[in-house]
Amino acid sequence: MAKTHKKKAKKVYELTWSFENFEEHSTFYTKSMFGCLAAYVHHRMMSLLAESEGDRTYRDVTFDFDIWNGILYPTEFEHQDSIQKEFPNLIQHPVLKKWLYLPIKAKNFEETAHDIALCIRKNDKRFGIYPQLSRPGKKKKKTSKTKKKATANKVAKSKKKIKSKKKASIRHKRV
Repeated sequence: MAKTHKKKAKKVYELTWSFENFEEHSTFYTKSMFGCLAAYVHHRMMSLLAESEGDRTYRDVTFDFDIWNGILYPTEFEHQDSIQKEFPNLIQHPVLKKWLYLPIKAKNFEETAHDIALCIRKNDKRFGIYPQLSRPGKKKKKTSKTKKKATANKVAKSKKKIKSKKKASIRHKRV
């Protein structure tokens, strides 16, 4: 009997309306990331939709808002003050401190998300981060299993070298 594989249903995000002001741009695309949906435009990650209610604790600290239910805006630290002056209901995300966060329960949530989307459409340089490119030849971290295997290979190679040196010295003595 053949095994049937169930396809995992794609999550439907309620906040995708926040992309409306820039989704027609030729560089726009989305990508799933950390159980969220990232939006890229102008070759930068501009926002991350997080829709997970009830998670208010991180590293034994409890917040008075859901920390993964709203829109995160990646930005550099140097831009946070000017962005927060313009959009006072944005806060520094408690986990991803480099990013600003608009909790879904924030006052004027829809209006703020719309206004930020207009800034993103205009390619406001304060918003967004360039994705890190994967480096060719980047070595993966060795797990304990691969470390043991690597050590065993080194031992085997050194034994072969010793044997070949012994054979060479025996041949040398005979001559």
